[in-house]
Amino acid sequence: MRSTITLTTTLRRLALIGFGVLLAWLIAEIALRLGFELLPPRIQAELQGVRRVPWSEERIVPAFPFILDRTVQVRLPVGLRNYPVRWSDARFQVDTISIWDGHGIGFRSAPPRYPLDVMTFGDSFTFCWTEYADCWVTQLAERYGNWFNAAVPGTGTAGQFALMQQIVPPTKPRLVIWTWFPNDLKDVYDLDLLQGKTKLLEAPPPLNPDLEPVGLGQFSAVAHLIYVALTPPIVLTPYRHYQTVFVNNRPLLVRTTEYPHADSLAWPANRYGLARTLEIFDSARRFLREEVGAELLIVLLPTKEEAYSAALSEILGAEYIESIGEGRRAIIAHLAAKGYHYIDALPALRDAVARGESVFYSFDSHLDASGNRVLAQLIAEYLDREKLLPTRE
Repeated sequence: MRSTITLTTTLRRLALIGFGVLLAWLIAEIALRLGFELLPPRIQAELQGVRRVPWSEERIVPAFPFILDRTVQVRLPVGLRNYPVRWSDARFQVDTISIWDGHGIGFRSAPPRYPLDVMTFGDSFTFCWTEYADCWVTQLAERYGNWFNAAVPGTGTAGQFALMQQIVPPTKPRLVIWTWFPNDLKDVYDLDLLQGKTKLLEAPPPLNPDLEPVGLGQFSAVAHLIYVALTPPIVLTPYRHYQTVFVNNRPLLVRTTEYPHADSLAWPANRYGLARTLEIFDSARRFLREEVGAELLIVLLPTKEEAYSAALSEILGAEYIESIGEGRRAIIAHLAAKGYHYIDALPALRDAVARGESVFYSFDSHLDASGNRVLAQLIAEYLDREKLLPTRE
């Protein structure tokens, strides 16, 4: 009889403990979802693939909807509405439209108004990794005429020129503003490799991927965090790709010096991309002038390490930072020798950093709202000085 009572008491205690664990687990699941925006960026990155509710396939943060495209490299679907983007500490929403009915690439722009004055091309730095109102293109479009932003994140110079050939002749802008970022060298190589135009060349080592939720972790944020804590990361390379340093008490995630910077010309893939980029720019200027009589302005953007070089030189080494800009400087020499309209954004962004502006996100590699303001002002000054804005009768 006593043993029966003892067993019953034990079972009750175990049941209470089990109930308490399940209740605590449930509270933690709810809290992680309701307080998601308050979590550190790294924890957000780990949890973004977990389902928002167990009975739906919707993730806490939807995956960025890249679609592989053999012509332009990647594209976005048309018709996104308030699509949430959480990319490290960059957080914003995206709407996309088509430039005309039936064109299958989604653009982050106001609808085109004709006659079209300016069309912008580029990658995520022109698509803008900010809220729409903070984008440098949006700021300039509010000041100057009819603009359309044809930037596609994840693309390089070759894919952007292919897109330009599709949509410029029918729309006939009078000015094309085209931005370039150092990783475009590798993007050009990647697209040519995809299209079979080049052989395999040595390129920067791949990043170690974040773990996607598996098993119970697909449904449970707590289970996924436990899994990540107990599971060694997948290692594709022995390199540490990033390190966090502090500049003016502000954390900055920058590339390590463990191997040549991913945008350096030390990599054969980037040297190939540079040679192709110079060819593409020459072809594009000729195409724009002959097909629609449009002028071309090229805007060259630096990396975070270059913009913060005054503070980072002692940490990373001046020679290392100089190596990052080899491609940009080679392009500038080519553009200057051939009489292009171009802007090197590095001095203005460095000056803004010296004034105490943030310019780049702490952890993400893109320009923040501050950097977009600097870029908008820099381009506006050039447009006014060179009288590049078209006049129409």
